[in-house]
Amino acid sequence: MRGAVHRAPCAVPYTAHLARCRTPRTLRGARHRAAALLVVLAACDAASSDPGYGALLQIEGAQFEAGELPAAAGGPEVVDAFLPGNVVFAGEVGLRLQGVLEPGANGVAVQLEGDVGYWIVPSGIPDVFDPTRPTIDVDVSFARLLESGARALRVEALDVDGRAGEPRVLDLDVQAAEVPEGTLVFTLRWDSPTDLDLHVITPDGIEVWSRNINSYVPPAPGQPPDPPDAWMAGGILDVDSNASCMIDGREHENVVWTIDPPPGRYVVRVDAFSLCGEPAARWVAEARIDGEVVEAASGMATFEDTRGAHDEGAGVLAFEVEVP
Repeated sequence: MRGAVHRAPCAVPYTAHLARCRTPRTLRGARHRAAALLVVLAACDAASSDPGYGALLQIEGAQFEAGELPAAAGGPEVVDAFLPGNVVFAGEVGLRLQGVLEPGANGVAVQLEGDVGYWIVPSGIPDVFDPTRPTIDVDVSFARLLESGARALRVEALDVDGRAGEPRVLDLDVQAAEVPEGTLVFTLRWDSPTDLDLHVITPDGIEVWSRNINSYVPPAPGQPPDPPDAWMAGGILDVDSNASCMIDGREHENVVWTIDPPPGRYVVRVDAFSLCGEPAARWVAEARIDGEVVEAASGMATFEDTRGAHDEGAGVLAFEVEVP
C-alpha cells in the first residue's frame, strides 16, 4: 500500500540493516553444522518466508519468525549468553552475541522485548572447555528507531524437536539518537541507507525542506532590513541526510525553532526521494514542544513512494499538529 502511515504516541518497529540468509561465521565451511538450522526450522513446522524487515533486532544469517518466543517445554537451556556490554545504541550494527548451550541444543531463539518476532540461530562449534556443549556466535544489530530505556533480550535454546528451555535474559540499556534542543522540533528518523526527506509546512504556508532550509522570509525589496540575526527566528532544517544516495549513515533530520514559533497548524510530510537500492524504509516522525513529544506517526516507504516529483508538497502526510 502506497504511503502507509500509522499514527502512534511513540516509535514503532523498525529495521536497522536488512537481514540476509547467510551462514553465520561459526558455521562457514562446516557442512554438518550448516544443516543444523534446517533441522531446527523443520522442528518449528516450516521455515518462514518473512525476512524480518520490520524487526527491532536483526541477526545476520538467522531465520525470522513472527510472534512470541516458543514457550518453555523442557528443552535444553542456555548456560551463558553475553554481549560486549549492557548499553546498546539505536542503530548500532554488528554487536557480537555469544553463548554456551546445554548438550542437546541445536540452536537458539532470540527476541528483543517488544519486538514483532524472533530469530532462530543454529548452534555453532563446541565449547573449548566442554565439547559436549554447543555455542552460538553471531552479529546482531539494533533498530535506529529504538527509543531510550530498558529492554530485555531473551535467548532460549532449542533441541532437535524444537522444544525450548527457559530463556536466558540479558538486561539492556538502550540509548536513542539525541534530538536537538528547541522550543519546537520536528524529527524524522528511518531505518535503512535510503534518502528520505522531512517536509514541514508552517501555519503561514512556508515549506521547510532540503531546498528551503529556513522558514524565515527576508523583507521584500524596498522594505526596512531586519536585524542581522533575524534569520534565527525561523525553523531550520539541520541536514539533508543521505542526499542523492550519498550515504552519511545519519538517517535522521530535524527542523528546529530555537525561539517561540508562530502559533497555528503545522503539517508534516515524508518524501521518499530514493530507496538507494534498498527494498523499503521504515520511518518515524515526531513533533516536540519544549522537549515533550506531542504528536508522532510511523510508516514504511516503498518503491511506489519514490515516483513522481520531489518538490514542495511531495511525500505522504505523516500528521498535522496545532502549536499554541
